[in-house]
Amino acid sequence: MKTLGLILENTLEEISTGRKLFTPDAGTQEAIDTFQQVAKAISYADSEGLVEHCQFGIADFTDRLTFSRVMVTGGVTELGYEFLRQRSISRQKKFG
Repeated sequence: MKTLGLILENTLEEISTGRKLFTPDAGTQEAIDTFQQVAKAISYADSEGLVEHCQFGIADFTDRLTFSRVMVTGGVTELGYEFLRQRSISRQKKFG
């Protein structure tokens, strides 16, 4: 399973290339559960100022909050690009 940091990095890269809408890959419980990690990463990115203008679709308010979709209309901020640059530098030092 990917770490939240890696999910955040991959998701920011997708947003930076123009992806706006994130939804589960399928209607299965496993796909919905996997998607929750992506939604949480985008929520974190939004709260930290790494992306702008996020809209979260909520599927369920029961025991835990379940996201059904996330729309990122504002894209990656300069702070978000700096995060990606730092992750890239760190990876190069580790493996280079």
